[in-house]
Amino acid sequence: MKSKIILNILIVYFLILCLVLLFQVSSKKINAIEPLPSEITAEDKLKNSVVSAINSPVVIINEKQFLIDEKDSTLVPIIDGGKVYMPVKFLETAFGANISFSTKTKETIIRLDNKAIIFSNYGTSIHVIDNIKEETIDVDEEAKIINDRFYIPLRSFADIFDKEVFYNNDLIIISNIENLFDPIEEIDILQELEKQVKHLPIIGNQDNLKYLLKNSVDIQNIEPHLINTENIEEKLKENKPVIIEKTNNYNIYATEGFIEVYFVTKDNKEIFSFKVEKLNNNIKDIKITDDRFVITYLDNNTKTIIYNISDRQNIKTMEIIENNGDLYKTVIDDNNLYIISKIDVDKYKDKQPYFAEYVYENNIGKEITEKRFDLDKIFYFPDMKDKKYTLISYINLYDIGKPLYSGVYLGMGENILINKDMIYVLTFNNGNNNLYQFKATLDGVEYIKRQFIKGEFKSLEIDREKQFIRVNLKDKTIHFDNSLAIR
Repeated sequence: MKSKIILNILIVYFLILCLVLLFQVSSKKINAIEPLPSEITAEDKLKNSVVSAINSPVVIINEKQFLIDEKDSTLVPIIDGGKVYMPVKFLETAFGANISFSTKTKETIIRLDNKAIIFSNYGTSIHVIDNIKEETIDVDEEAKIINDRFYIPLRSFADIFDKEVFYNNDLIIISNIENLFDPIEEIDILQELEKQVKHLPIIGNQDNLKYLLKNSVDIQNIEPHLINTENIEEKLKENKPVIIEKTNNYNIYATEGFIEVYFVTKDNKEIFSFKVEKLNNNIKDIKITDDRFVITYLDNNTKTIIYNISDRQNIKTMEIIENNGDLYKTVIDDNNLYIISKIDVDKYKDKQPYFAEYVYENNIGKEITEKRFDLDKIFYFPDMKDKKYTLISYINLYDIGKPLYSGVYLGMGENILINKDMIYVLTFNNGNNNLYQFKATLDGVEYIKRQFIKGEFKSLEIDREKQFIRVNLKDKTIHFDNSLAIR
């Protein structure tokens, strides 16, 4: 009897011991797949988080860029009276909220997570219907109506839907985690996020391209300043030099096989300076400075040749740059040469935009660099409707050792101004105009800022003497300095 009792006790003990060991093993397995707090990466923290920034139409969801409203890049988070307000459209884009309008009650209704936010279209009060608790809540803060669009206080939205909001300068991150980032220890990550969410235009993708082609219209192609080549073939057959350009005190002639450049004195006497071989008769543009001669041809693509003419007895080819597409314009400003070509998306839809650079030393080809642009390297202007890639290349004419940079933009349009190392692009759509400012740097084209302008756009100009940008609207003209501050 005693032996049976002892045996039962041992069995029970053994079972308890097995259960304890099993629990410990399972706990270790669970702990093994859960990262320690110190091992949580930025990617982990950003899962199910939404990143935005004050005055930026860009929102990052699951590490991808979107616009708050793909049809209106002027819709941005704002600060008013010390409070952050988000456009209601943000809730639809970022969280999949359903937005509807009741013609019966004249109300805008936002449905998300078994709750409904109701705005009266004749007022700014906020009412929340909680379908689970079956109660209606009046929110203390009020909405704002700006340009006929509703804006909701961010703090109210966070309270209604139990979201955590992390602020850092202009950066806003909405998530389910409190104190998501350490603003001191993780400052580099936060600065990179802010850069991504503020960078305009946004990075291209297949959806951008589909949207552009679906909504595209043919914008009249503004011809660049073309060389006068009328009847050039007939005149060249007669072996007669044909003057094709007068620029910078030079007369430039085409002969059957050469381009000849003559310096013109004040009394209009021509002194022969130099000549270079002619690639073909399809000459699109010529630029000349004291030490550089730049000639652009159309030869299947846009081909630009840079010559060193500092020694007129020994002209040297320094560089040949080939840009995909048709020449839009070339500009020499300060020491930079800009080459801008336009590429029809329909014409090249199965090809990647590209450029090629041929570097010469003592007239001997030394190096060839070719670069093709994938969609994730093409930036997209969402508020334009043209269907052309714009390929911008620039190089320092007096320091060829510095890199040639090329970038591709989709939907840039044709309102492009260049002033030294600054590039200005104006896009317009239904009276909403954006004036973008970029800077040409050794690392490429860097986005600086943009200025929103309301009104019917007519033209964009630059006054080089007074150094300001002039935007002509239907009913007024606005002047900006080089930093886009209104003058």
